Amino acid sequence: MGWTKKPNVAQYKGASWDNFVQKESNCTPEQAQRIALLNPEITFFFFCRQGMVLEGQVEEKYGTFQAGDAVFFSGEPWYGSAPQCDAYEKTGLAVAYINPKDNQQFEDIACYVEADGVSAIDVVCIFGGNYASAELPYLRANNNNPPTDKPFNENIQNVLSAGLVQKLQEKGITVLLTILNGHAQVGWSEFTSEQDATDFANYLKTEVMDQYGLDGIDIDDEYSAGTPNDTSLIMVTSIMKSIMPDKLITKALWADSQYFQAEWKGKKLADFLTYGWEMSYFSPLTPEQRLGTYVNWGMSKKQLSLGFSAENQFSGMWPTVGPTTMQVMQDGFGGAMLFAFENQPASLGVMGDIVNAINGPGNWNKESGCGG
Repeated sequence: MGWTKKPNVAQYKGASWDNFVQKESNCTPEQAQRIALLNPEITFFFFCRQGMVLEGQVEEKYGTFQAGDAVFFSGEPWYGSAPQCDAYEKTGLAVAYINPKDNQQFEDIACYVEADGVSAIDVVCIFGGNYASAELPYLRANNNNPPTDKPFNENIQNVLSAGLVQKLQEKGITVLLTILNGHAQVGWSEFTSEQDATDFANYLKTEVMDQYGLDGIDIDDEYSAGTPNDTSLIMVTSIMKSIMPDKLITKALWADSQYFQAEWKGKKLADFLTYGWEMSYFSPLTPEQRLGTYVNWGMSKKQLSLGFSAENQFSGMWPTVGPTTMQVMQDGFGGAMLFAFENQPASLGVMGDIVNAINGPGNWNKESGCGG
């Protein structure tokens, strides 16, 4: 999420603390931001730069707080003075999809900051891996055309192998891998066997998430040549959540009403998605019309972001991005997503409009001397 930093405060010891969610130790503010993203209900946290004691009921129930503790809450904050701590409040989600042209372009994402130095982009979706084979490796470079055992296109493999995911995470940015279908008979909506779905989920955990230290999987359920069914996505995301409970599962939302309305073992797709971003770019419909149906299907407003695109074909619509994002936030939704962040310099202006609409003017900045 976008964050507003409130120096030298913490949750007041006289508050009810009924909105306490969790405490994490040995943290940094940047790690805490990524932890908070796992739970859309978290709205703020305070981070202890030094140890702190809040006498009375807080100390009795939660103990003393040590340097490196991050304490997370839902709802509205009630602050008290705390020179040992800083609080961070969620504003709105700024998401960027990027098919990076080179390593430097990807690394430069960490250079863009808000006025108080917090990262301006909250989530980066690396676009993308291709689910193109029923045999290991399931992901194949260039949609397995020509046939290959390499799992990723060269530019994406270079980013993953260079440890650049961790460089962005160190700045508090959550990094996901978007996985598309790869013009083959397999796909996100084509699972009929629970064992096949489990094998795929285990592959994603061991060969992708664990190997490259990513924060989660973003599902783009397009371009399969197979036969879809309504329960496949529920089944595979259920299994993914069970074996990767600390990872995000997000979805690019598009032409998927049947999947959200279906049930599998009494569960629905919304039960297993952390966030979703809607992709009918520059639709004449209002944000409420584009996103509201997903609320009816089980997502909360804070889980939903409206999508825009920096592709040149939409250049005539770019001036509408800022006002539309402001409407998204006024309507109570989570934020905004920008596709094709690699289309620079155009995308920098569009993303700047998103960030400034969410956080206020002057919050899209590039750190001096940072980047190539």
